Amino acid sequence: MHGFFDEEDVRLFDAGGYDLIVFVGDLAGLRLSSTLRVAGLIAQLTTPTLVVPGNHDAPNAVQLLGEVLHSRALIRLADRNTEGRADAIAAALGSPLAGYSLHDVGLGMQIVAGRPHSMGGDALSFAPFLKRRFGVESLEASADRLCRLVDESTAPNLLFVAHNGPLGLGDRRDDIWGCDFRAEEGDFGDRDLAVAVDYARAQGRAVVAVVAGHMHSKVRGGGERTARVERDGTLYLNAARVPRIWNDPDGRPVRHHLAVSWDGATVRAEEMRW
Repeated sequence: MHGFFDEEDVRLFDAGGYDLIVFVGDLAGLRLSSTLRVAGLIAQLTTPTLVVPGNHDAPNAVQLLGEVLHSRALIRLADRNTEGRADAIAAALGSPLAGYSLHDVGLGMQIVAGRPHSMGGDALSFAPFLKRRFGVESLEASADRLCRLVDESTAPNLLFVAHNGPLGLGDRRDDIWGCDFRAEEGDFGDRDLAVAVDYARAQGRAVVAVVAGHMHSKVRGGGERTARVERDGTLYLNAARVPRIWNDPDGRPVRHHLAVSWDGATVRAEEMRW
């Protein structure tokens, strides 16, 4: 959302008739105060919520720079009180942050929440923090943890939610999780999430949908990112329309989200503009 959430959203979403509202991360920018403001607004919702934190939620700016530069020394140096910031966000929400977690939704479906704080690409973002918090210190360990969640699940149908989407859906800059900030482009999806999705299918589970964000709809160099892909019986959705609130030609605010429905047999998704 990157800060685009306000009191009117609280009113509209509670009036929308939803059973669950899923936030796929980056509540605001890198200022904790802005993130806590949005988290406090989410806490006002009477509709149940699920918040998967993004790379802007809890890590600080220097940690983020270290990840961009792939500098282990800078990542370790800047890794201070990340747990405290994550705990403060959860306290403002009034509920735990999702990530490496399983959630019941009924009608034969459970939600698997993927790796929290993902930055995408073939690296484990914020590895020191993830090791302390979750005992995860590699993408392989992350994939194993997600596969264990699949083993723990009891529903025949699974829906994965994450901050960043899975590897394997295209390597062009305008693909659903393609890289638009490198000249060579590339697939910027998460390998551990792709392993878990494939594992779920191998165990006989129906992966009805994968919903994530992170890679913004507006592509660097111009154009729009593919936001929806259907493959192997799974609906993949990128919800990162940034900004999600903008003004139409008459100056009226427009508010964007995706509405996903499940009737026990079929999943459907609709782009909503309020």
